[in-house]
Amino acid sequence: MRRTRYPLGIALALASAAGFAGCWEGGVVQIYSCDEPCFSLDPDECNDPCPVCDGACVALPALGFDDPILLWRGDATDGTSPPECPADAPDLVFDGYSGFDGEHTCPTCLCTKPSCELPSGLLGSASATCDGTASTSFAAPEGWSGTCTAPAAATSGELGSLLIPAPTVSACAPTFDSGGASPELVAPARVRGCTGPADKDRCMDPSMMCVASPSPRPAGFTMCIRSLRQRTPVCPDEYPDLLAVAEGFDDTRSCTPCECVQLEDATCAALVSVYGDTSCGELLGAETVTMAGPKCVAGPDLRLESMTGQWIRDDPGKCAPTGGVAMGQVTPKSSAYFCCQSDEVIPIY
Repeated sequence: MRRTRYPLGIALALASAAGFAGCWEGGVVQIYSCDEPCFSLDPDECNDPCPVCDGACVALPALGFDDPILLWRGDATDGTSPPECPADAPDLVFDGYSGFDGEHTCPTCLCTKPSCELPSGLLGSASATCDGTASTSFAAPEGWSGTCTAPAAATSGELGSLLIPAPTVSACAPTFDSGGASPELVAPARVRGCTGPADKDRCMDPSMMCVASPSPRPAGFTMCIRSLRQRTPVCPDEYPDLLAVAEGFDDTRSCTPCECVQLEDATCAALVSVYGDTSCGELLGAETVTMAGPKCVAGPDLRLESMTGQWIRDDPGKCAPTGGVAMGQVTPKSSAYFCCQSDEVIPIY
């Protein structure tokens, strides 16, 4: 480019009349104004000395920090990928994670309520001692509630004895408090750093430098400077927000599984009746059976065509939940620290 020079007398006159800037060079002063640097000269005769920043003028990094870059932070729980670097800052210089602070929580374990359950059926024997000799199984329907039922194996023949099994207590199923902490472990947030050309001589203010940055700045991107030290830095006023990041992490977090322990406080007792007809109308006998054990019934004219069950004590007790204890942690790898502009800072473009 050509430099336009003026004789000293004309230069001083112009300077005093218009308040133009100037510099001495070989006895000749070069006069210019950043509002009108060419003074109506032809473009090929003009040498524009005014700096022009094509990105953003931001504060120079403090001692111990690298040049400013654009840093994107976002949630990674939905499985989406971080955005590509903007066209005006195309160079990917950091790709990692943040948000490793705090302990993870586990859901509160609960147990479903147990229930007293009637015998699943009766067992008839040819002998009078319920020893299973020439036995016949009289199965009740699955989940029998005690209503009249005529077992398929019922026979009009006489039996020597009839075994009535003890009632039982159903197992508790583990579950968790749906209103408490989620059982899912939240993944660390994603972080991506982008940059482009940078120049310390392209801003009018010498305390600032020109860095690549689109205008307007894409959502989620903030101007940040990276600490050159491994320890936690003190962020300067121009970049007050500290962000700990890492290039990767080891995740050993887990929650111990929810389980249930049946407490020894159940009391279940039922009256089981047997009938000589299929409609529970001809009562042959009835016996009370408890959780203490089965009962063997023997006698003449013993047979079974139908049966019913009725609760005398229906107290299944309760179960104690265990589990839901947080274990492990997230350990960052290749840690680093960034100091970023606050959301309240308005970038100067």
